Amino acid sequence: MTVKQPLPVLAWLIFLSCISSLAWAQLDYDDGDVFSDSLRSGGNGPTMVVIPAGSMSLGGGSGDSQGIGRVTFSRELAVSATEITAGQYRQFLTATHSAELRKFTIRDDSLPVYGVSWDEAEAYVTWLSWESGHYYRLPSATEWEYAARAGTSTTYSWGNDLGENRANCIDCKTSFAGRHAPVKSFPPNAWKLYDMHGNVWEWTKDCVDPNSAPPPNGLPQLFGNCESRELRGGSAESDGWSIRAGARAFGTRKLRTSDVGIRVVMDVPE
Repeated sequence: MTVKQPLPVLAWLIFLSCISSLAWAQLDYDDGDVFSDSLRSGGNGPTMVVIPAGSMSLGGGSGDSQGIGRVTFSRELAVSATEITAGQYRQFLTATHSAELRKFTIRDDSLPVYGVSWDEAEAYVTWLSWESGHYYRLPSATEWEYAARAGTSTTYSWGNDLGENRANCIDCKTSFAGRHAPVKSFPPNAWKLYDMHGNVWEWTKDCVDPNSAPPPNGLPQLFGNCESRELRGGSAESDGWSIRAGARAFGTRKLRTSDVGIRVVMDVPE
């Protein structure tokens, strides 16, 4: 991606280190709160939902053999209510004068953005942090699963059976099967998060290392093969088994495909 006058790395590090304690102190969110940050270049960022601290059994669920232990989240986290939309990503490309804007072909702004590499997703969250003054990032794989489960231990956030018209996948018996659906086309989970199952796979921060378990505190796994990153959630092109809360996939950092998009998180200060 070509970005006009990118923020220098040193300047970015200084920015992160100099966020004033007063600005952070003004953030006072409770579980379930919904907010959207105003951006320096105009408009607002994605709608975020504050989810509670807690713990879960990672990879659990009926018929799921990937259970690998208990993970505890000691603090609240804000998660985007939907996948980042084409309209929100176009806002980023426009504000940064990106050459990619000329090649951006998604015309329906209500669809999830797709065809975005992991590196481009990282560029988006860096820009969002600079624009808002708050720290946005890609979720760890365990944070993603915790948000998707929304306090449940079942295969899907609504239960152990796929059912009908609960999400967007090829087995989900919807009119969108095989095609992207506008965000919020299906009911949210108990924490007011939409499309955690299906529609587009979502990038996470985690590197790929099949020989180790993710950290038990929910942090991303940042060792192993970091040229590949973990994907979660399944897509409109996935079968019902692949959209389980515990399902995993992997893609190279440069991968651009029509069934991979973005969801973001924001750290809520203590």
